[in-house]
Amino acid sequence: MAWLRWGWAVKTVKKSFALLGFALGFALLAQEAAARLSYDVRTADDGITYITVIGSFEADDDLSLFRNKAVSSRAIYVGFDSHGGNVYKALELGRLIRSLGLSTLAVRSAECSSACSLSFLGGVGRFAEPGSIGVHKSSFSDTKGMDVETAVAAVQRQTADVIAYMNEMGIDPGLLQLTLKYDSNDIRYLSSSEMTQFRVTTVSYQELQEFEAKSSSNDAPVASAEARNAAQPTSEDSPLLQVPIPRNGIVQDDTGAAPLKTSRNMSAKTIGTFPNGSELTIKKSIGDWYRVSIGKKSGYMHQTAV
Repeated sequence: MAWLRWGWAVKTVKKSFALLGFALGFALLAQEAAARLSYDVRTADDGITYITVIGSFEADDDLSLFRNKAVSSRAIYVGFDSHGGNVYKALELGRLIRSLGLSTLAVRSAECSSACSLSFLGGVGRFAEPGSIGVHKSSFSDTKGMDVETAVAAVQRQTADVIAYMNEMGIDPGLLQLTLKYDSNDIRYLSSSEMTQFRVTTVSYQELQEFEAKSSSNDAPVASAEARNAAQPTSEDSPLLQVPIPRNGIVQDDTGAAPLKTSRNMSAKTIGTFPNGSELTIKKSIGDWYRVSIGKKSGYMHQTAV
């Protein structure tokens, strides 16, 4: 995803959080964060739609409401305002986010800590401001009343499940080692470099800042016009496509490989299928697709696979 698109989304979500009173000092935040999950769908003036996950993860939460709202609203991004809760429900939401092809955002003006951080990892694309993602050990409250042997087995099983999930989402399991250093009554907020190191984010804060600084030197109305069109499918010849985009990348698809298509349509003829890790050159960004070259072959690949 182009950095311009991320910058636009982050500014939009941050502005909306402020308007909704999501700053940490507001009492409304504390009240909502203590409740079970709810979902707020917003569409900005620029046309970007996102859904915010609010509250505490409970084992019996029905995530079909999230799915229905995300699909019906055609949301692109998921934001969070949650202090965590049930780990397995957070894993379930993370997998649902990935299956829907949604990207995730975390900003300091809203909380995403403990189990919430696991759901954040489900994003196809992930951006977080430094200090917006908090991690610590699970409290394992579900083990209360168990004998020691059963409780230990439950802890080991949950740890194994979290490691498997991180691998599934393309996250460095070393993140769990850092997490386990902090007790459940403490919390560690990740730095930008740690997010990059453990692959928590797909777009680093530094990259976005550098891009925004470069963009600010250009004519503002032109940049705004590009931003409004960045999320919309446009013709390949449109001059609005002349925005900075990544020039190199690798294939990284949930299925382990990604098809190279003759046109910007998943139903189009497949030129070839390339396994994860395959290096490619990005020629142009068009809507949700990249025009790429892999070896001697050229075609189109969906951005979520790059």
